[in-house]
Amino acid sequence: MGFLATRVKTDWSPKPKSLMRHAEMVAEEATRLLDASNVSDAPFELSAPPAALRKLSPEVESLLLTDSISPLPLHKTLCLLEAMEKNWSEHYSRHEQLALARALVAVIGNLRFGPEVGLGKIKPDSAVIGPWFTEVEKIAEDLDGLAEVSVADSQVFNGDSRQMEAFLNPRSLDGVITSPPYPNEKDYTRTTRLETVLLGFVKDKTQLQELKKGLIRSNTRGVYKADDDDLWIDSHLDIQRIAGMIEEKRIEMGKNSGFERLYGRVTKLYFGGMARHMASLRPYLKKGARLAYVVGDQASYLRVMIRTGSLLADIANSLGYEVVGIDLFRTRLATATKQQLREEVLLLRWPN
Repeated sequence: MGFLATRVKTDWSPKPKSLMRHAEMVAEEATRLLDASNVSDAPFELSAPPAALRKLSPEVESLLLTDSISPLPLHKTLCLLEAMEKNWSEHYSRHEQLALARALVAVIGNLRFGPEVGLGKIKPDSAVIGPWFTEVEKIAEDLDGLAEVSVADSQVFNGDSRQMEAFLNPRSLDGVITSPPYPNEKDYTRTTRLETVLLGFVKDKTQLQELKKGLIRSNTRGVYKADDDDLWIDSHLDIQRIAGMIEEKRIEMGKNSGFERLYGRVTKLYFGGMARHMASLRPYLKKGARLAYVVGDQASYLRVMIRTGSLLADIANSLGYEVVGIDLFRTRLATATKQQLREEVLLLRWPN
């Protein structure tokens, strides 16, 4: 989903009026498909008992959080997706896909978002074409506002940030600004699962696993037996000490679930993955390149404090980066401890 969102947000080429005309054509086709199944887009306005509702295959359905979307809205969404496919346009359809992704989590589905994604109120029915069309209108308005803005060239790559050699040219970067994950239990593939699955980017568990394997390890749901990024920080005493404290506390508290047993390991994998990323990045930085990492302290693993920014600064320094500073960005309330945790911007410079 991140690749689609970035690709759309950097593509200002669609003319707003043309985008809306295309969306109107898609909406008309989707309405015809709904009419054929005796279903109205307006909730609970059935012209007759509905024909058999469209469903996902059992394999695809198993990827979703149970009840994340109700049967009637799912039927309508699948009709809209068919209409989008029939009217696919290289100029407009990706913008329309992103509009649907937004409508799915904001209006159509049953999800709520806190520290982790979960279920909110289960809606037996919801409009689909209307909320989607509203989101397309918002995109068109944004594009209209950008009409007088100079367009900068951009490229979007879909790859693993620990393997920069796959898509970058040597000494090509003047700067890096990013907000990587933090070491906690937030599974980002779960947060975006509804739209990722319904838009067809992940179709089975094998594809989901491959997606997770391309991410920095930051939660226990994304840890695999063959993972070895922790080797990158084998000699980092503070990280080894923190991982050891987490494991000791787990044993002391009698926390023995499969996920809890991985708390110490995922902590080491996270910092090892970030070290691997920073090492991989070095050949592609110009002399004097500036870097900014938005990161946050964490106490998710049995309330053991992890000072993410400071530890990453130490790793960066060991890899030849100059640490310019660690600036406070904001504080946030920890759910478990009710402490104010720091979110910081780690500022680096590549001197070589």
